[in-house]
Amino acid sequence: VQNRSLLYENAEPELVAEGVYESVLVDVRRFTNAFGERVGLVFAIEGGPHHGIELMESAALKGSSRGKLAELLRGIGGEDGSLLAAHELVGRRCHIAVRHEATKTGKAYAAVTQTFK
Repeated sequence: VQNRSLLYENAEPELVAEGVYESVLVDVRRFTNAFGERVGLVFAIEGGPHHGIELMESAALKGSSRGKLAELLRGIGGEDGSLLAAHELVGRRCHIAVRHEATKTGKAYAAVTQTFK
Protein backbone atom coordinates (compact mmCIF):
# COMPACT_ATOMS: atom_id res chain seq x y z
CA VAL A 1 0.00 0.00 0.00
CA GLN A 2 1.48 3.32 -1.02
CA ASN A 3 0.88 6.07 1.50
CA ARG A 4 2.69 8.70 3.47
CA SER A 5 3.26 6.57 6.57
CA LEU A 6 4.79 3.61 4.77
CA LEU A 7 8.51 3.27 5.45
CA TYR A 8 10.31 2.27 2.30
CA GLU A 9 13.59 0.49 2.30
CA ASN A 10 16.65 1.98 0.58
CA ALA A 11 15.11 2.68 -2.81
CA GLU A 12 12.33 5.14 -3.51
CA PRO A 13 9.36 3.36 -5.12
CA GLU A 14 7.91 4.59 -8.38
CA LEU A 15 4.86 6.63 -7.46
CA VAL A 16 1.52 6.22 -9.15
CA ALA A 17 1.32 9.02 -11.72
CA GLU A 18 -0.92 11.98 -10.95
CA GLY A 19 -4.34 11.66 -12.54
CA VAL A 20 -7.77 10.09 -12.19
CA TYR A 21 -8.14 6.32 -11.84
CA GLU A 22 -10.96 3.81 -11.67
CA SER A 23 -10.70 2.04 -8.35
CA VAL A 24 -12.50 0.11 -5.66
CA LEU A 25 -12.48 0.70 -1.90
CA VAL A 26 -10.92 -2.52 -0.61
CA ASP A 27 -10.28 -1.87 3.08
CA VAL A 28 -10.83 0.50 5.98
CA ARG A 29 -8.07 0.56 8.59
CA ARG A 30 -8.31 2.19 11.99
CA PHE A 31 -5.02 3.21 13.61
CA THR A 32 -3.41 5.76 15.91
CA ASN A 33 -0.42 7.93 15.07
CA ALA A 34 1.07 11.24 16.23
CA PHE A 35 -2.07 13.01 15.01
CA GLY A 36 -4.42 10.83 17.09
CA GLU A 37 -7.05 8.32 16.00
CA ARG A 38 -7.13 7.93 12.24
CA VAL A 39 -8.92 5.91 9.62
CA GLY A 40 -7.23 4.81 6.41
CA LEU A 41 -9.26 4.22 3.26
CA VAL A 42 -7.48 1.74 0.97
CA PHE A 43 -8.26 1.95 -2.74
CA ALA A 44 -7.13 -0.58 -5.37
CA ILE A 45 -6.60 0.83 -8.86
CA GLU A 46 -8.37 -1.13 -11.58
CA GLY A 47 -7.04 -1.23 -15.11
CA GLY A 48 -4.15 0.50 -16.81
CA PRO A 49 -0.46 0.34 -15.97
CA HIS A 50 -1.10 0.76 -12.23
CA HIS A 51 -3.69 -2.04 -12.02
CA GLY A 52 -3.71 -3.68 -8.61
CA ILE A 53 -1.70 -1.01 -6.82
CA GLU A 54 -3.28 0.00 -3.53
CA LEU A 55 -3.24 3.56 -2.23
CA MET A 56 -4.29 4.57 1.26
CA GLU A 57 -5.50 7.99 2.31
CA SER A 58 -5.96 8.71 5.99
CA ALA A 59 -8.17 11.16 7.83
CA ALA A 60 -9.09 11.98 11.40
CA LEU A 61 -11.51 9.42 12.79
CA LYS A 62 -13.59 12.01 14.59
CA GLY A 63 -14.08 14.63 11.96
CA SER A 64 -16.82 17.01 11.08
CA SER A 65 -19.40 16.62 8.34
CA ARG A 66 -17.18 18.93 6.28
CA GLY A 67 -13.97 17.06 7.15
CA LYS A 68 -11.71 15.02 4.91
CA LEU A 69 -13.17 11.61 5.84
CA ALA A 70 -16.75 12.75 5.21
CA GLU A 71 -15.73 14.33 1.90
CA LEU A 72 -13.97 11.17 0.68
CA LEU A 73 -16.91 8.97 1.72
CA ARG A 74 -19.51 11.23 0.08
CA GLY A 75 -17.59 10.90 -3.18
CA ILE A 76 -18.10 7.13 -3.01
CA GLY A 77 -21.77 7.43 -2.12
CA GLY A 78 -21.62 7.52 1.67
CA GLU A 79 -24.09 9.59 3.64
CA ASP A 80 -21.80 10.60 6.51
CA GLY A 81 -18.21 10.46 7.71
CA SER A 82 -18.56 7.70 10.28
CA LEU A 83 -16.42 4.59 10.60
CA LEU A 84 -19.54 2.45 10.15
CA ALA A 85 -20.36 4.24 6.88
CA ALA A 86 -16.78 3.65 5.69
CA HIS A 87 -16.99 -0.10 6.37
CA GLU A 88 -20.34 -0.31 4.57
CA LEU A 89 -18.72 1.14 1.42
CA VAL A 90 -16.00 -1.52 1.12
CA GLY A 91 -16.31 -3.07 -2.34
CA ARG A 92 -17.77 0.11 -3.86
CA ARG A 93 -16.30 1.22 -7.19
CA CYS A 94 -15.34 4.86 -7.67
CA HIS A 95 -12.82 7.16 -9.28
CA ILE A 96 -9.94 8.61 -7.30
CA ALA A 97 -7.91 11.71 -8.05
CA VAL A 98 -4.22 11.21 -7.25
CA ARG A 99 -1.75 14.03 -6.65
CA HIS A 100 1.87 13.92 -5.55
CA GLU A 101 2.54 15.51 -2.17
CA ALA A 102 5.46 15.45 0.27
CA THR A 103 5.79 14.69 3.96
CA LYS A 104 7.40 17.19 6.32
CA THR A 105 10.68 15.35 5.77
CA GLY A 106 10.38 15.78 2.00
CA LYS A 107 9.47 12.19 1.07
CA ALA A 108 7.11 12.13 -1.92
CA TYR A 109 3.92 10.07 -1.88
CA ALA A 110 0.81 9.63 -4.01
CA ALA A 111 -2.17 11.16 -2.19
CA VAL A 112 -5.82 10.42 -2.89
CA THR A 113 -7.22 13.95 -2.96
CA GLN A 114 -10.77 13.28 -4.13
CA THR A 115 -13.25 10.48 -4.74
CA PHE A 116 -16.22 10.52 -7.11
CA LYS A 117 -18.45 8.19 -9.10
